[in-house]
Amino acid sequence: MKEKEKNKIGLLEYIKKQKMIIPIAILLLLGLFLLLLPETGKSTAQTISDQERLQKYAETLENKIADLCSKVRGATNVSVTVYFDTGFETVYAYNEESKTTSSGFNSEKKYVTVGSGNNESMVCVLEKMPNICGIAIVCRGGGNPVVSNELINLISSAYGVAKNKIYVTEGKN
Repeated sequence: MKEKEKNKIGLLEYIKKQKMIIPIAILLLLGLFLLLLPETGKSTAQTISDQERLQKYAETLENKIADLCSKVRGATNVSVTVYFDTGFETVYAYNEESKTTSSGFNSEKKYVTVGSGNNESMVCVLEKMPNICGIAIVCRGGGNPVVSNELINLISSAYGVAKNKIYVTEGKN
């Protein structure tokens, strides 16, 4: 037992003689800081606001629709705007417990989680895409009833949007 204490004292004296206490202390503090850093950095870096996600999704969808419409004979200089009535919707896994009491039937939902403490999160089962409530298409040739009808039928079929929610109009020259 005394030999271990001698080794510890000998190591401390060696460190003091080599004047390494300050660099070692700095390295230890830096190590502790790095251990704490990923926890705070992870949540801010991985979290994109719902508004940003919705905007990126809308831009992608608008570009795809514009590209598709521009392939129709008579439609050029296509510009598209998509409107949503909802945002992204997440469905989480849960367990439902049903109990019969003297006052009647009672059910309780408990969400399924993984992890523990600050790292605990609910289990995502499904993420529903935003619901399209309208599409506006402005293009050269959009004033022509044949071209307009063709675009409405195309977009309605491709994206499952009711025809009365798609509006096509002629653009400026």
